[in-house]
Amino acid sequence: MENEPHNRRPRTSVTEPNIDRADALICENRCITIKELGAMLSISVGSVEDIVKYHLHYRKVNARRVPHTLTDMNKMVRMQAASRLLQQFEDEGDAFFKSMVTTDETWVHYFTAESQQSSREWRHTSSPKPKRAWRNRSAGKVMAKFFCDWQGVIHVDFLTDARQSMQLITQTSWQQT
Repeated sequence: MENEPHNRRPRTSVTEPNIDRADALICENRCITIKELGAMLSISVGSVEDIVKYHLHYRKVNARRVPHTLTDMNKMVRMQAASRLLQQFEDEGDAFFKSMVTTDETWVHYFTAESQQSSREWRHTSSPKPKRAWRNRSAGKVMAKFFCDWQGVIHVDFLTDARQSMQLITQTSWQQT
């Protein structure tokens, strides 16, 4: 099998030296862009894309977001707490789980829908139909906190705006310490 004769220029950008140099540049800076690679290698963006995608088999991925990174002290404190809980479980057995209460929170979106029945009006037959604007699906939101034990949900608390802002202030000041 051979290429048919053509009068196009042979490919000179996708070469082993350029592939090796692109690999080295990517290893130096994982956030480098295709345009920056093209400028550094003095080749076209299309050739850089070809090298990165088909020769080096790289793809761009997003970093996973985490709330915060832990210091060594934070990790040590968490490890000690986990060790204490594990020891307590070993001492008490299944009774340990019956003494646990966990909590979770979520935002609950709500809206007050007007029923079709309540929106009816008496009109004369020649009168135009009344117009009602569509409401947003979420007219508001409230934070719901769930408290559960081994049998299920034991308490649900809905935080109002004033309590939410106080909780956010408390959480922010706690995280800064």
